[in-house]
Amino acid sequence: GSTVEEGGLVYETLRRAMNDDGMEVSKEDMHPWHGAKKEAVIEHFAQRSGTPPGDVEVRVTQVGDAFTTMIQEVYFDKDAKISLIDPSLFTFFDTLRSNGVKVALNTGYPPEIQQSLIEHLGFGPHIDGYISAYQVTHGRPYPYMVHQLMERLEIDDVRTVAKAGDSVRDMEEGKNAGCGLVIGVLSGADSSEALHAAGADVVIDCVVNI
Repeated sequence: GSTVEEGGLVYETLRRAMNDDGMEVSKEDMHPWHGAKKEAVIEHFAQRSGTPPGDVEVRVTQVGDAFTTMIQEVYFDKDAKISLIDPSLFTFFDTLRSNGVKVALNTGYPPEIQQSLIEHLGFGPHIDGYISAYQVTHGRPYPYMVHQLMERLEIDDVRTVAKAGDSVRDMEEGKNAGCGLVIGVLSGADSSEALHAAGADVVIDCVVNI
């Protein structure tokens, strides 16, 4: 939604994995969960569907494993329509980096999926770092991914960090982290109104327009 164009496949695939397990999740139910760590989404709907407390963890693991298998199939099938959000994305990143700006990615995907996407689309030479919500205590809207990336990249002042994203949870993450600039992009999940309401300092069409 922010850097990768995948047509909402991840949310539809996660919804399908939950529905295959009997959770009865609609597209409307999924919308508020855009950008969240997938286990948190599954746990919510497992509890809503009446899963006994002692069985929630097992069900989350079961559905999470099914989702991981399904998303790898749909993402990396030879006919998959996965691409950069804009053809000029890498040129934009390279320009930022040549001017001393460090570029990093974060995601609610499991790290193996993030790594596969980075390799599949060729992000590696154009970014300085990346992190998954599974590598910190909590994903969005908690600020931990931003702060962990700051530590890895030796950024000493969060006010010099710009956080861009397409979901309400991205905006909340940026605000909770204390980022100096929080940028909403309209290439993915949420509307301009929703992004502004969640704390975006500015909303633009695409990340390359920053």
